[in-house]
Amino acid sequence: MSQKLNIGFILPASPAYSETFIINKLNGLIQSGFHVSLFVGGRKKTNEIPKSIPVYFQVDINYRLQLFYTFIAIFILHPIRFWRLVLLERASNREWDDVFKHLILNAHILGKSLDWIHFGFATMGIGRENLASAMNAKSAVSFRGYDIGLYPHQHPDCYNLLWGTIDKVHTISDDLYQRALNLGLNSKTPFEKITPAINTEFFNSIIQEDLHNPLRILTVGRLAWKKGFEYCLKSLQLLKIAGIKFEYRIVGEGEYKEAIMYALHQLNLTKNVLLTGKKSPDIVKQELEWADIYIQPSIQEGFCNAVLEAQAMGILCIVTNAEGLSENVLDGKTGWVVEKRNPIAIYERIINIIGSENIELNEIRKNAVNRVDNKFNIEKQNKLFKNFYLY
Repeated sequence: MSQKLNIGFILPASPAYSETFIINKLNGLIQSGFHVSLFVGGRKKTNEIPKSIPVYFQVDINYRLQLFYTFIAIFILHPIRFWRLVLLERASNREWDDVFKHLILNAHILGKSLDWIHFGFATMGIGRENLASAMNAKSAVSFRGYDIGLYPHQHPDCYNLLWGTIDKVHTISDDLYQRALNLGLNSKTPFEKITPAINTEFFNSIIQEDLHNPLRILTVGRLAWKKGFEYCLKSLQLLKIAGIKFEYRIVGEGEYKEAIMYALHQLNLTKNVLLTGKKSPDIVKQELEWADIYIQPSIQEGFCNAVLEAQAMGILCIVTNAEGLSENVLDGKTGWVVEKRNPIAIYERIINIIGSENIELNEIRKNAVNRVDNKFNIEKQNKLFKNFYLY
């Protein structure tokens, strides 16, 4: 590139330790020669963000004095963009109260010099649909999972205005893109499917050919309702009733921990299941090296980097058919895809694995490792994102 493109990413908060898909993307764009800025809610810059990336925080709407000074500042310093946004908002049939709210919402972005504004999740575009036009920038949006799979059910027609203002779409799976079309996205809007990617040089291991006794089972992920942990626990209850010895570890933390703890008590699994809490990537790798089987029992899942990491490590993976998981794992070739919300299906697949010959399981393991190495490596992802902004 003869001139660096300036890309502004809008996120709900600074990326957390588990959001490696965002960190990998940011690092890749910097390496490709782009200038990257983050615009986030909250007031904390997490350690995961590269030091070279400036982070701008949204104004806290609870402080009226701060709101007043912010409003005056953008009016004086950026009057043209200020009035452009006002006129675009009014042309979109927005009430004056909403116009003022959106001016404050976008105050930390409006004065910046950007070539692209990229909404990290579709929900980030709500209230910002006219921002790129007011700044003479292009706009892009990423479909990640919750924003397309769950949020619109609670907020019908929430993206109607966004669909008409976006310049380009990034989706991590075919399923999410199709869902967006069903929600009203124009099929003529340019789009690219760029899946998540992982560091395949870090997540690699010598394939363990024999299953352990007790069987070692693992899940890595945020403790949240949409991850479907209770369905996995019910399948493990069936495994225990059948007399199969096993250990199950869940790596992660979240607001659903109390519900999971209660389920463990109800299902008599407290001695079989360990909640390890949040762990560093090095420890996660050690947990993967420990495991025989990785289970992702999600109800809703955009794609899931943890499943890619497990496959790269040669772990036998069982996932549900939630959104992008059936594109992440090829059923019967690199792992197994079962129906979501179906504990019996998970249980039966585990029993099938236990009864399979090593040569059959090793073929699945090798296929998984090779596919992740070839299709989901960071180098390939970096090239695709570089081209995404240069069309």
